[in-house]
Amino acid sequence: MHDSIGPLPPGDQPIDLDKSPLLRRLPFLRKRLAWTPIGVFPTPVHAARLPNLNGPQKDGQFFIKREDFSSPIYGGNKVRTLQHQLAACAIHHKTHPEAKYLTLGSSGSNQNVATLVHGKTLGLPVHPCLAQADAPDLENTLNLLSILSFNPSVVRLWTKPLGILAAYLRALFVNSDKIFAMGGNNMLGVLGQMGGILELAEQIEAGEVPDIDVLYLPVGSTCTLSGHVLGICLAKHIGMKAFESPGFKIVAVPIHPGIGAAQRNFGIFHSRLSSFLPLFPRFAFSRVSKYLKREGLDVDLEPLAIAFLKDHVELVTDHELIGEYGTHSLPSLAAATLDTTMQVEGKQPEWMASLHDDQQRKAIIPWLCGHFAAKPFARLVDDLQREGEKPAKPLVRLFWQTKSWIQPHGGADEWTHLNQLAKEKPVKEWINKGRAHSLLRRGSVSVPNGNPSTYQYLMTKVQEQFPC
Repeated sequence: MHDSIGPLPPGDQPIDLDKSPLLRRLPFLRKRLAWTPIGVFPTPVHAARLPNLNGPQKDGQFFIKREDFSSPIYGGNKVRTLQHQLAACAIHHKTHPEAKYLTLGSSGSNQNVATLVHGKTLGLPVHPCLAQADAPDLENTLNLLSILSFNPSVVRLWTKPLGILAAYLRALFVNSDKIFAMGGNNMLGVLGQMGGILELAEQIEAGEVPDIDVLYLPVGSTCTLSGHVLGICLAKHIGMKAFESPGFKIVAVPIHPGIGAAQRNFGIFHSRLSSFLPLFPRFAFSRVSKYLKREGLDVDLEPLAIAFLKDHVELVTDHELIGEYGTHSLPSLAAATLDTTMQVEGKQPEWMASLHDDQQRKAIIPWLCGHFAAKPFARLVDDLQREGEKPAKPLVRLFWQTKSWIQPHGGADEWTHLNQLAKEKPVKEWINKGRAHSLLRRGSVSVPNGNPSTYQYLMTKVQEQFPC
């Protein structure tokens, strides 16, 4: 399943490959690795502060890499994850027009939404598979509603696991269908995330942001973390003037308690065993490094990445911070309330000029979702508060914002479809238990007696972005 979507040479459609940071830095890949320019890059880096965090006139200051602005139709870190994968799928689809494209995610998965939305722009029939129920949470319900609003021909839910398994087995052994791995974590997804961190290195070199001391990142499937580690090692190898702080590190916060426990109890991320497990960085280090070396890179990145993971990545295993999968922990919920006072400054993408003033004001404050973003943000806030107690020069801290700024609506009748799915009792209970935790995004969903007016104002229609 991990290798269902592999690297393919690019097709004959002209694409400006200079828009890809990875292909700019590794030009030997241009004729060997398909890529599609979904999204709008580079994403900006904004300066942010939390007023009076450490007392009167003592603000907490940090930077934000605005991956949430990576697309006007659905942003977040999954856009980079999909750039090489969707390009390969589009090429596959030309010779296998009967193929379907199955996702693997939970009921609140951002990967499911991103694959469906951006796959639709390329004319790919994506079948979302919601293989596991996340904790009930309005943010998770909104992702399901977004999926339904794009009217996919098939949506598979966790209530019918045998149907999901059968579809995967057919894709693996019988037909020409393809499977997007969990979180997009395959070799192509990791290559996409390498491009993201190379882009940040270019912004540091250009003086758009100071060289950073600490980067904060959520860890789900480990795709983004793996790509960042490999990309930083590549940046250093090719002599980029970035990530040069002697104490530079990534603070990586797992969002699943099982992963946190595995690291806390067994050190799984650093174990040789993890090099055989697809959802851990050492597996990705091996696969990607071998591919790049085979294609022409003059260095084996794997030992460099393993050493960087050991010496420069702090894996947070605090079970209170990690909490339950798919929703806020108590520390993340407390930290997320700071979005009401957060002040953010920086240039917005040109496409945001088409938004209403109210939309622009809301978009500038990052969405601190309980599933992902709020957990590393809570650690960032804690570090800022501890730093405020010391007289030393503040560190340059950067928060990698992974949650999209937009909750997309594809134009179809998602409410009727949701009520049809809610005829199954487990689905109905999951929907009705979901509560809003964000003070900036209040809403509710109740089936069958509610109505869409209680949540649709949180969604933005984007169907005009798609080809007929």
